[in-house]
Amino acid sequence: MGFLALMIVGYSLGLGFALNGIITNYLKQDDSLLFVNKILLYYFGFEFVMRYFMQNLPALDVQPYLHLPIKRSFIAHYLLSKSLVHVFNSSVFLLFAPFTLTLVARQWGLSAALGWLGSLITISLLLHYLIIYYKKKWDDTIVGIAILVGVFGLLGAADYYQWFQLSDVSVAIFHRSSTILFVLIFSVALLTVLYWLNFRVFVSSMYGDEWSSQKDSATEWGKYSDWQFLQGFGAYGEWISLEIKLILRNKRPRTFLFVSIFFLLYGLVFYRDRGTGHAMPPSTVLFAGTFITGAFMINYGQLLFSWQSGHFDFTLTRPISMRQFIESKYWLLSATTLLAFVLSLPYAYLGWRIILFHLAMTLFNMGINIFIIMNMAMWGPQKIDLKKGGAFNYEGVGAAQWVMAIPILLAPFVFYLPFKFIFSNEIGILAVGLVGLAGLALRPYLIDLTAKRFENKKYEIAAGFRKE
Repeated sequence: MGFLALMIVGYSLGLGFALNGIITNYLKQDDSLLFVNKILLYYFGFEFVMRYFMQNLPALDVQPYLHLPIKRSFIAHYLLSKSLVHVFNSSVFLLFAPFTLTLVARQWGLSAALGWLGSLITISLLLHYLIIYYKKKWDDTIVGIAILVGVFGLLGAADYYQWFQLSDVSVAIFHRSSTILFVLIFSVALLTVLYWLNFRVFVSSMYGDEWSSQKDSATEWGKYSDWQFLQGFGAYGEWISLEIKLILRNKRPRTFLFVSIFFLLYGLVFYRDRGTGHAMPPSTVLFAGTFITGAFMINYGQLLFSWQSGHFDFTLTRPISMRQFIESKYWLLSATTLLAFVLSLPYAYLGWRIILFHLAMTLFNMGINIFIIMNMAMWGPQKIDLKKGGAFNYEGVGAAQWVMAIPILLAPFVFYLPFKFIFSNEIGILAVGLVGLAGLALRPYLIDLTAKRFENKKYEIAAGFRKE
């Protein structure tokens, strides 16, 4: 991490000195300052995303200090001020300070240039405290995810459909030397408000009742979910119910669930206009359909047995056959795949053929890809901490998880391409769907083979989890 921080600092400083030349000579822009002011909001949007993934919350075990004559407010101020020591808080200065002194000061004067640089630094610090407040209040919640998707989705849609251009808004805010002081004052006011909000959150979280409420909130997602309807499916339903509770009550699998939901929008990257389904190459739709209908199957299934790593030995002692254990996982992945297909039906607005392609990939995922994932997930699974988040968390990810994508993505094309070249695109898609149907028809046999393989490897898997 230290080496990465040094790289960011070095590249930021080097780019700061070269920024004017890059814009003028390589991007062929006559006015470098105007160009920079056009993209500043995009820059801060990118910085927000990077901070979201890479900036951690300031943390301190406060319990040993609470019985000492140290005010909680002092501890909160200490945490918030200590958090400022972060590479992102220096990168904006290193990037824009040389540009300010060499170009902005020459065009606007030194005082306006320093006000411009000060506003950029203040906005960057504002993002710093915004990320802290967001992660303390809304991270890993439906509301928080809805806010992120809503804001970035609205800005993206506005830019794409030309409701308004974010570059025009950026120019209106930053490209006026006469009003840049007001931008600085307004940014400082917002920064003060965010600091105060974070201060209140940190102080309130130092009380014992707050600790207990946070502890209870860890299981809030699943505490009302008894899933009574699953009890009618016997042992399979009980194991599926337990797995659903595991997903809802733990941060990392819940993160995988949210990511899988957003993959339903993956088609918007490819299917932009109405009628696209008739004009787009079927191979592209097959590729997108693999992720749209099988996102949860792929994301969750790659660590299929690692989810139970903390209690795997206990699982082996339960009065259930390994075939029932494997089949319960099969039905969970199949049900989510089928549900994803149903939720993807609105893509019919863009072309009815898209739905046929999605149906073919749904059948293929349920009949073939699930068994590929289940068998490859037995390849050296590693122990993971369920409570850790999913962003930049590679715990439990081994060679199998990296290699797994190759057969999953290539398998449908193994059947599609020969029939496409011999007959037509439609016959190729039909072949993919029929192979998936054949896999569904052979499901009992394939589950038996998977269960026997798991029976042979279960003690090896258990020993691997204990080593961790």
